[in-house]
Amino acid sequence: MNEGHSAAWDQQWDKAAEAYRKALEEFPDHPKALSNLGLALYQLQRYEEALDVYRRMAQVAPEDPLPVEKIAQLSERLGNLKEAISASMQAADLYLKSRDIDKAIENWVRVTQLNPEHIRARSRLALAHERLGHIKQAIAEYLAIASLVQRTGNLEKAAELVNKALQLDPENQEARQAQSLLKAGQLLPKPLRPKGGTGPIRMAQVKQLQPSAQGGQAALDPIAEARQKALTKLAEILFDYTDESESAQQRRGLQAIVRGTGQLSLQKMEQAKVVLHLSQAIDAQTRNQTSLAAEELEQALAAGFSHPALYFDLGLLRSQGERLESALRHLQHAVKHNDFALATRLLMGNICRRLGRLQEAAVHYLEALKLADAEVLPKESAEEVRQLYEPLIEAQKSQMDEDALHRLCDNIHDLLVRPDWQATLLKAREQLPQVSEDAPPLPLAEILIQAQSSRVLEAINRIHQLARAGHIRSAMDEAFQAISHAPTYLPLHTLIGDLLLQDNRTQDAITKFFVVAQAYSVRGEANQAIKLLRRVIQLAPMDLTARTRLIDLLIARGQVDDAIAEYLDLADIYYRLAELDMARK
Repeated sequence: MNEGHSAAWDQQWDKAAEAYRKALEEFPDHPKALSNLGLALYQLQRYEEALDVYRRMAQVAPEDPLPVEKIAQLSERLGNLKEAISASMQAADLYLKSRDIDKAIENWVRVTQLNPEHIRARSRLALAHERLGHIKQAIAEYLAIASLVQRTGNLEKAAELVNKALQLDPENQEARQAQSLLKAGQLLPKPLRPKGGTGPIRMAQVKQLQPSAQGGQAALDPIAEARQKALTKLAEILFDYTDESESAQQRRGLQAIVRGTGQLSLQKMEQAKVVLHLSQAIDAQTRNQTSLAAEELEQALAAGFSHPALYFDLGLLRSQGERLESALRHLQHAVKHNDFALATRLLMGNICRRLGRLQEAAVHYLEALKLADAEVLPKESAEEVRQLYEPLIEAQKSQMDEDALHRLCDNIHDLLVRPDWQATLLKAREQLPQVSEDAPPLPLAEILIQAQSSRVLEAINRIHQLARAGHIRSAMDEAFQAISHAPTYLPLHTLIGDLLLQDNRTQDAITKFFVVAQAYSVRGEANQAIKLLRRVIQLAPMDLTARTRLIDLLIARGQVDDAIAEYLDLADIYYRLAELDMARK
């Protein structure tokens, strides 16, 4: 616990959370450890985890209002308004039991901010203010309740509430006006949500945009997922900049330093304007009013607000219309952010393609594939694969074949712009040729650049399924059909060699492997050529041509020890053939 306290004092919340978790391993239901862990997770903005911790604490200490209040605040932050209201009412009751009326009022006020028509919360507020002598606030609550009751058709109760307000202050203008409206048979003004504090409402709207979860996770393609992240981030900013507490101000400053963007520069803009425009932009998007949403975001941008979430969202909205150059400019500011890089590249590729700039489009799509490919690989392999993409991307900059560029863009788009893109990439990677343990994984771009259609990926999968089921001839037919779409895709030719082996056509397989190995060698892909030549030698140990070619490749790659071993094997073969001169040579 002391270690956690020291880390928290130094604002090292990661270390603090780790220390409190260790304390909870020793004392699982320690309320103080749970409370401190919840605070550390909140400071780290890991709100879902913090919420789980406070729920656990509420079970351990059911009479303590603090965890229940935290549940309300976190639920509000996450857009779960129903749970936030319920927890706030429960927290208020617990505070009232402990005679902390100020905290009870604070929680009832939170309820009315989330739901201005919550009669029970307003009734509690009216009584509390009346007993504390807060006459003006009590009258406001009684009149709000009267308005709500009037709309249910209970005019007698409404009149009683207005009279109650007048008893507190017979000269109060609002109460007297309400009495006049009732006598005239007119509706009383409906209680409105107070200005500002729209974060919870907007977060709830953003949450409603999420598709229903399937198997525990909602299915989103990269662009839709990035849009959801952008809207969530913008809604979070509404929380940060309507919260004037010291901790919130510190968090704003820290975020500006860490992200290098300075979310809101209070010296250069009016904060209220930015909050207003962001709130209206989110609201417009939830109503599919994309043009209005884009205009609101541009107003926030003009007011001085700068954040990758805004640039991505604005670029996405503009890409859905005709202002494509504007979309590209905005997306350029979002492409470096981890949350938006993949989706931004896909959008920029699509925009460039619509503008007829096919080479740029292909580069953007390949950059997107590079990001996606690295994401599904283990961390230790990701960087190597990224580097292998560089020459492929550079080569596409000089590609003049428009048909090839269109095919490449189509293939990558079909692979990535889908909810199951990660699983699809992993399945596609299974079709790549195997590499040795000390070699980096091949980039998936290899199959897409050479394949003439994304149908080849599906065909290869079908070939494997047919072969596993023992339908070798059908698998062979499928393979030859796939060859018509990708005649230069060598892994497909290797797969045909595998099928020939399974069909007991060993000599045909050897010939196929040798031809493919030669093709790899001509391309400069010696590692793949060596691998196939070793297979030929396993199948035909006396094939001197294959052994000689293998030795030449090993020497060219600097694998001297392997070359010597192959020389000794070759000498042994010549000796068995009684060609002693060749054996000595």
